[in-house]
Amino acid sequence: MPDYKTLVLERDIACSPENLFRVMTERELRQKWSTPGDDAVVIIDEYDCRPGGHEKTRCGPKEAPEFHTSGNFHVVTPEFLSFTETLTVGQDLISISLCSHEISPSAKGSALRVTLQITSLAGPELFGDYSNGWSAALDNLAALAVTTSLN
Repeated sequence: MPDYKTLVLERDIACSPENLFRVMTERELRQKWSTPGDDAVVIIDEYDCRPGGHEKTRCGPKEAPEFHTSGNFHVVTPEFLSFTETLTVGQDLISISLCSHEISPSAKGSALRVTLQITSLAGPELFGDYSNGWSAALDNLAALAVTTSLN
């Protein structure tokens, strides 16, 4: 039986919402901030960030990025980015998720709220990996968005 969980992660980022959206959606920048740590890699093999577009990645340890994601973008606006994603290892489907990113102005610059609705086919322990990986990636996103400002 599958396991289900919703994770909500929030960041207040010192950059404009326009710049945050750009850093989130430009292929090269997305590839940089998505990596959760120095020993990991995210390689974007296919990328078409528009409604109806898709993304295919390989990720995991630098020496063996064994995880594959396949995503479909549904809404791509400066205020809301939404996509569905499957995670596989080899031929095994590990999880399916709906990833929603809300961007709004804040006193600091931008407020980012990421809601992950996850179906795990590999057990509930996968949710900790999701939380840790996404938290690290969002910290990277915040740092990158501040240093690659449009201003």
